[in-house]
Amino acid sequence: YHNITPPEFFDGLNPHAAHHARKGRAQLRALAKRVPLAIGVSEYNRRELEAAGFARTATVPILVDWRRYEVAPDPRVLARWRTTSTTILFVGRIAPNKRQDQLVRLLGYVRRCVDPEARLLLVGSYRDQPQYHARVRALASELGLGAAVHFAGGVDAAALAAYYAVATAFVSLSEHEGFAMPVLEAFRFGVPVVALDAGAVAETAGGAAIVLREKDLAQYCEAVGLLRERASLREALVAAGRARLDDFAADRVAARLRDVLRGAAGAVRGSGAR
Repeated sequence: YHNITPPEFFDGLNPHAAHHARKGRAQLRALAKRVPLAIGVSEYNRRELEAAGFARTATVPILVDWRRYEVAPDPRVLARWRTTSTTILFVGRIAPNKRQDQLVRLLGYVRRCVDPEARLLLVGSYRDQPQYHARVRALASELGLGAAVHFAGGVDAAALAAYYAVATAFVSLSEHEGFAMPVLEAFRFGVPVVALDAGAVAETAGGAAIVLREKDLAQYCEAVGLLRERASLREALVAAGRARLDDFAADRVAARLRDVLRGAAGAVRGSGAR
């Protein structure tokens, strides 16, 4: 279980998405009596499964093929975006729960208080949330930030590597994440992370990021400024992020999955169920 976005995020913006999110959560509850073992990719998701009525639950992280990130960064992306300006990066589909609108507002803070040339790179598809995408664009224009906000859309592995390569910091103000895979991607590419403590973000980061509980944009602006100015802080976070990746090594995740399945099989045998 990788989570279903709460429908409330889509209300008033995308009735179709809101309807199917509600339907998905109802179907999840209906499955509870029929499934002997439900596995969440985070403890946050496991608790949701438990709350939905699943009797036996477990946590196993996503099994990531880290080899797919072993690509040369796209030279065209590097040539366009590699400068000395502060570059805030967020990777994730453009969606209300991801709060790209708040990232645009944060950029305004950073340009006023840290670096007047700062820019925001938003990597992720926006096809399924056209109204929210339009609102975020309109907000950037209204705040005079249109030229400083770049919507990359969906990208391939080489372009993704390049966007991480030019980033000063990966910043997430997302209010709902079932796992937060882009946080691990940032760790993989040596980019320090600043994030709101929401959903499974802090759990995924495991102490290797600046995680803030309050939705105070001034605090995030300060964190970005510190990462720009203090090389020692940046280096410490990068090192912590790379160390955190060891917990998601393929052999460790595979071993965890085997243990969970063996435990479930033993419980079934012990109960005499067939």
